[in-house]
Amino acid sequence: METQPTRDAEPTKPWWQMTRTPAPGFCLGALWLLLGVLRWWGLDPDRGWVEPTIAALFTLLGLGYLASAAATVRRRGATRPSSGG
Repeated sequence: METQPTRDAEPTKPWWQMTRTPAPGFCLGALWLLLGVLRWWGLDPDRGWVEPTIAALFTLLGLGYLASAAATVRRRGATRPSSGG
């Protein structure tokens, strides 16, 4: 007798979605982007490759959260039934 895997009542989020809802995605994206910009602003060019790498990672992480949140908003808007009018 085969057993079926149990499924959650709520569908799983897509692999690209970094947060379950858009609000935390926008907040975390803004935070990481701010940290990245501050890192770029205070960058000392004589310190080697570590600081620019960290600044780039913070910036990319912020952009990733913002893109994920924006895609979630667009995806939810596309699945809503349009109101007649």
